[in-house]
Amino acid sequence: MKFKADCKKIQKLLGTLSGKRTYRERLMVISQVKILVEIMQSEIRKRRDKESNATDKRTQIIKKALRELVRNLDRIFEKHGEIGDTAVREEMFVAIHNSFIKPVKAYKLPTTFGMFSDEGNALVRSALQKFLVHPQIAMARKRLRSPEDRLNAFQDYDVKTSEDTDIFEYFGCRNQPMA
Repeated sequence: MKFKADCKKIQKLLGTLSGKRTYRERLMVISQVKILVEIMQSEIRKRRDKESNATDKRTQIIKKALRELVRNLDRIFEKHGEIGDTAVREEMFVAIHNSFIKPVKAYKLPTTFGMFSDEGNALVRSALQKFLVHPQIAMARKRLRSPEDRLNAFQDYDVKTSEDTDIFEYFGCRNQPMA
């Protein structure tokens, strides 16, 4: 793509616009600019789509692990409805963030997640632990180089359980990794 050259052509054409005397001449300059802009947009879209497809392929590598995690959390929800509370969701997300999305050196999963019972906390910890040691997660740690890529992979809302539950139900949505 000759982006800079096309930008210069557009600037040059626009610079000649004020010197054009008739509407026809002005319209001709605007048409030339429009064609150049459309060509540039097409090239940018192609590159964006190519990049997006590559990102999608990278971020789809943990689908099975995510589905298992959500299924396990659904089972916990049947006995411990508080797993859907905001405080519990926040604690679970922090654990995933510090273990997978933006790993903290020597981080260990907490023993409590804001559940109402020790049993509930133990079940949540076990579900998160199973997710974090899943082979797909180990592979993703190597393939997904940035925290943003790992967050995007984790927030795969196409992954749903048979109960139509997705990752959003238990972890909410983030635009970017935490600082």
